[in-house]
Amino acid sequence: MPGHLLGKFAISTRLARGGVVALGCALLLTACAAGAADPGTSSKTTSSTKATTTTTIPTVPQPTAAKPLTILDIGDSLGEDLGLGLGYTLDSNPLVHVIQAARGDTGLARPDYYNWPAHLQALLNEYHPEVVMILVGGNDSQSFDYNNGVVDFGSPQWHTIYSTRVALLMSEVLKTKAKLLWVGLPIMQDPSFAANMQMLNAIYQAQTARHLGVHFFSTWTLFSNAQGQYSAYLANQSGQVVLARDGDGIHIAPPGGCDIIAIAATRQIEKIWHVHLKV
Repeated sequence: MPGHLLGKFAISTRLARGGVVALGCALLLTACAAGAADPGTSSKTTSSTKATTTTTIPTVPQPTAAKPLTILDIGDSLGEDLGLGLGYTLDSNPLVHVIQAARGDTGLARPDYYNWPAHLQALLNEYHPEVVMILVGGNDSQSFDYNNGVVDFGSPQWHTIYSTRVALLMSEVLKTKAKLLWVGLPIMQDPSFAANMQMLNAIYQAQTARHLGVHFFSTWTLFSNAQGQYSAYLANQSGQVVLARDGDGIHIAPPGGCDIIAIAATRQIEKIWHVHLKV
């Protein structure tokens, strides 16, 4: 992630969040309702949702107010963006209970820093979710230490090890009989970084095909403009142009979190597992 890594850790520009997130949370409901118009832009861009699904018998029961659907959201700071959007979009929905457990400054490349399989297991045991959403990878385009050596990012060995780590998360979720929606990384402003994210998405999608009960939800076109390019301003689910991405060209801005990705991901749950969440 050129220009976005500090030292040995893959640290994004907004991992600690602090005042930025506090302000984003305070303004999120207003931003979701009203949007943020693109200065000097009169035309509206369009976005589409692309999902890879398999034909499986749905086993997620229709939620009720007495027994809502518990959704566990995990991942890195992009996963936090998704979780914030889900929380505010579904906060007043009696059919859904969202657990926001994503943590910035994490990923699968550095289990010595943050061991996601161990943390995921603990979260599954504590909350017993019916559906898990994972959005991770923004910090993972880096080489890592393995067996007293360094594995170069993008090498065949790196692919093998990283794929195994992805598969482990999927298996942990499926062991609990929960369903998993693996949310793909969005398009990035920097072309080189975007190419790395595409490579990671290919790994996620390949492992999804190997795990029945896991579905891959691509967000690449969801966050692309009509020309298939990165744009900070995009049309939300209502067709209104809003600020979808942060100034760093990586993270998802509050309107993009609640008005775009959260609604789209929730509709994927409805479509795949045949439940109605009133979104």
